[in-house]
Amino acid sequence: MVGDPCIDQLRASLPFRESYRQAIGLLPGQRLVVVSSTWGSGSVLGSPRADVLRRMLAELSFEEFRILAAIHPNSWHGHGSWQLHSWLAPFLDSGLLLPVPESDTWKAALCAADYLVGDHGSLTMYGIALGIPCILGAFDESKVAPGSPMATLGRILPRLSADRPLLCQLAALNGQRDDPELQAVGETVTSEPGRSAELLRRLFYTWLRLDEPGHPASVSAIPVPSQPSGPGARHVPHEAPMFVTVSVTDDGAGAADGEVIVRRYPAAQQHGHGPHIASAHLAADRDDPNRRWPRTADVLLVPRGRTAARPEDDPWCAYAAESSGCGLLAAETEEDGCLALLPDGGRVRASWRERPAWAAFPVAASAVYAWTVRERAAGTARARPTRSERIAVRAGDLPDPGLLDLAYV
Repeated sequence: MVGDPCIDQLRASLPFRESYRQAIGLLPGQRLVVVSSTWGSGSVLGSPRADVLRRMLAELSFEEFRILAAIHPNSWHGHGSWQLHSWLAPFLDSGLLLPVPESDTWKAALCAADYLVGDHGSLTMYGIALGIPCILGAFDESKVAPGSPMATLGRILPRLSADRPLLCQLAALNGQRDDPELQAVGETVTSEPGRSAELLRRLFYTWLRLDEPGHPASVSAIPVPSQPSGPGARHVPHEAPMFVTVSVTDDGAGAADGEVIVRRYPAAQQHGHGPHIASAHLAADRDDPNRRWPRTADVLLVPRGRTAARPEDDPWCAYAAESSGCGLLAAETEEDGCLALLPDGGRVRASWRERPAWAAFPVAASAVYAWTVRERAAGTARARPTRSERIAVRAGDLPDPGLLDLAYV
């Protein structure tokens, strides 16, 4: 009878989508997947077979996608912040964004979202009302009134399949924006769109037997998040181990030797090697406390500021010996470049000639590694080439490829 303040605020804030995306930390071209979980055993996180967050992080490229979990306040208050952060710690270490319930970040995330993975909670209905492509990660029919709009969503929305790649399932959702049945369900969220502030204020002042203020009632925009993952988020002091796939195109659009396309996936979330990481190499921080990662890494990473490793020191070679399959040791240099030590003792300095927004030291290291593997496979590797090389690097399908200059030193 008086509308819905939440959907009114969400719709009024949609023009500020780019501001929310920047505040959440999204790069140009990145896609945000919001995973919404209500409370109870039938929710996305409470389902006995729930594996949604791990699969999202495992199968969607780190550069191309960000994953945000919007968890119902009842779950936060029922289990406690410490317990939720403890349960989700492995996912937070792999890049999961987790806004706390005291903030409005979940609203900003809906305005910024490209996809929604929902259940029978209200966020799924709000997402449909906003036109966000949606798939159900769980759905408890016993908690839904028969014949209700939510029951209709449970019938017509696709369910997340464990047998199909996630990327294919998300791509199949793009046609939902033009689905008349979903649009009709979204319109049932409120019978007074845009009028909740006006109607509620009038009702409250009537109850109080006071005159309304003279200025019109209005809806305020959702605040821009300052810390999208919340004050309790984990920030690990080292690069998370990543499986990295690298492909090379020779379409003439990039450098002479083709374009190197890099995609990274959190290694800790891979339960078995799925097709999305076929022919991948492992890149890990040299000082990762879980020693299984650096000991089996193809690429060892040494971020700037580490006192134990200087590229000009001969003992630096010993670090490569710690890894049974190490093919490259990379020390971070300025502007997200690297100095790479090769197995034959050669050293290659990689620096961004054209540095895109997504440029990162681990991406440069993996691109150098892929370049050296390709050179060896082609039989063109030179111990000390006199001329420098230049390769075009792209992070998945993100726009604006970067140019990376390689020079032996």
